[in-house]
Amino acid sequence: MDLEQTWRWFHQHAELSFKEYETTKEIRRILSSINGVALLDLGLPTGVLAQIRGDQEGPVILLRADIDALPIREQTALGCPSLTEGTMHACGHDWHIVNLLQTAWLLSRKRKEIHGTILLLFQPAEESGGGAKRVVGTGLFTKYPVKRVFGLHIQPQLEAGTIAVCDGAISAAVDRFSITIHGTGCHGAHPEDGLDPIPAACQLAVSLENIVARRIKASDQAVVSVTHLEAGTSWNIIPDTAVLEGTNRTFKPEVRSLIKRCFEEKCQALEAEGYQVELDLKWGTPATDNDPVLTDLVRDEAHAEGLKVAELAGGEMSGEDFSFYQQLVPGSFFHVGVGGSYPLHSPHLEIDRNCLEQSARLLAQVAIRAGSGD
Repeated sequence: MDLEQTWRWFHQHAELSFKEYETTKEIRRILSSINGVALLDLGLPTGVLAQIRGDQEGPVILLRADIDALPIREQTALGCPSLTEGTMHACGHDWHIVNLLQTAWLLSRKRKEIHGTILLLFQPAEESGGGAKRVVGTGLFTKYPVKRVFGLHIQPQLEAGTIAVCDGAISAAVDRFSITIHGTGCHGAHPEDGLDPIPAACQLAVSLENIVARRIKASDQAVVSVTHLEAGTSWNIIPDTAVLEGTNRTFKPEVRSLIKRCFEEKCQALEAEGYQVELDLKWGTPATDNDPVLTDLVRDEAHAEGLKVAELAGGEMSGEDFSFYQQLVPGSFFHVGVGGSYPLHSPHLEIDRNCLEQSARLLAQVAIRAGSGD
């Protein structure tokens, strides 16, 4: 497989979450050409599941790559820009696809070393946050007794050839909130005739963002961000309602629950002043929590491959739905440095493809060792 040409194809055929139809067809075409790889029914319109059976008895190990792109108009100097208007692989999922395809090719030639079965999951819709949950809903983890799961993500801020690992949470739980405050509208000249929701919304915005500073231990990382505040239609009218929206990011379940209680308390306090308050707190992707033993395995293999290993001091506040798999079985998620001048989700993102081969060798050996150690 020509890694550069394969990457170019997926980069040019970027597709949004749950619309990865051409991507799915091409992944299936390539996998079906590899001797020893069997295509399975994932049970979803997009995405691919395949397996490689080893020559020796052992457990089921799952390797995952995400395949969807972002609604971003590409602004790179690449000679192979996305052919899909307003859609770009700005998060490196094109790189992830090729990495797992190459891993499949390598593993197909190492079946004598494989204990058990290795599943290859090309997951749709990571960017929308619903893909992994949808995969779990297919019953995959019931049909196939997966024992361990591994995944990775490129990181432009890391030098190419570097692997970054972290024991425990490597990415945060991602929650979304919307709060509607109902007051009583009136003329702007006579605020005493109504109940103005705007000052209540402003006070609540400040109060919510103070939760982290005053209710959570400094050693527990968390973020509460009010990102949208809207009220009113005219300069001389006090409106009936005001709306706040934003996001919470946490690493520990108990901190996540504490923030929820704080939200409820603050909304109840406004209701005591006469407002009607609707709190809609949607818990999204949980924190990606790495198993230390499996992360040690990744460390060891990275060193064996001659890769530089960076230790992350703590997790990052962005989310990763790989965490839904880790709620079912032990797993490890790590970062692969690809160099670059721009961050993920940038329309200017350009990444180093030269480390694809080395990264695929690492993932293949991790899968083999994870199976033989059972």
